[in-house]
Amino acid sequence: MEVDILRERLHEYINIADQQHLSAIYVLVGDNIPPVDSDKYDDETLKMFYQRRENHLNGISKSYSVEEAMNIVRQEKKKDGL
Repeated sequence: MEVDILRERLHEYINIADQQHLSAIYVLVGDNIPPVDSDKYDDETLKMFYQRRENHLNGISKSYSVEEAMNIVRQEKKKDGL
């Protein structure tokens, strides 16, 4: 079986597996699972994210609905001839 198919099937199974089966899988691969990368972003990037969030929550920055965002993307594609 191809690797992509194996990954997809395992992802699907893990989403529905019960505790007993998940524990069994973890016993098999647990030591090989990399730790969650909690330091993925540096302090400066996190500060920017938090500032942008605050600006959004306080109405300082412009926000778009899904429909508005999709219209903007469609307009850009038309301008680029795509």
